[in-house]
Amino acid sequence: MTSYPPPAFAPAPTPPPRKRRTWLIVLATVGILTVLVCALGLGRLFFRLKHVTDIEKEVEKTTAAFIEDRRDGLSQAGYDGLCAEAKEEFRAQDLAGPPEKPVTDFQILLTDVEHARGQATVSVDVQREDGTREKEVYILDEDGERWKMCAFPS
Repeated sequence: MTSYPPPAFAPAPTPPPRKRRTWLIVLATVGILTVLVCALGLGRLFFRLKHVTDIEKEVEKTTAAFIEDRRDGLSQAGYDGLCAEAKEEFRAQDLAGPPEKPVTDFQILLTDVEHARGQATVSVDVQREDGTREKEVYILDEDGERWKMCAFPS
């Protein structure tokens, strides 16, 4: 048996062909990013809508409290809840007595909040003591964190 010397320049073994998975990685990354962006957008939309709904509830609550307080004559706390323009127009003594036709029942029909102006308009269906029903409009202004009654039927 004769042995041959190893060849000096043997060809290197060729690696197995690489599978091209680059397109799969790019596609998966784009898909994951798209899902994340959509989830963040929906979350932001949800919390923004919740904020708007909370503001409308606060406006409706302030209006209902004012109507309830006004039935037997506006209390000092109710008078303090008026905006500066309403306080200039009405004195506390003028609103302390019961109105001519007190409200016995009411239902808030529509609340429209203008966020840019910090103003809200509330339409209310009221029933008076004499049985008549009418639609009244109340206007509230935002004063920092609180809503204050500015215009209301006398």
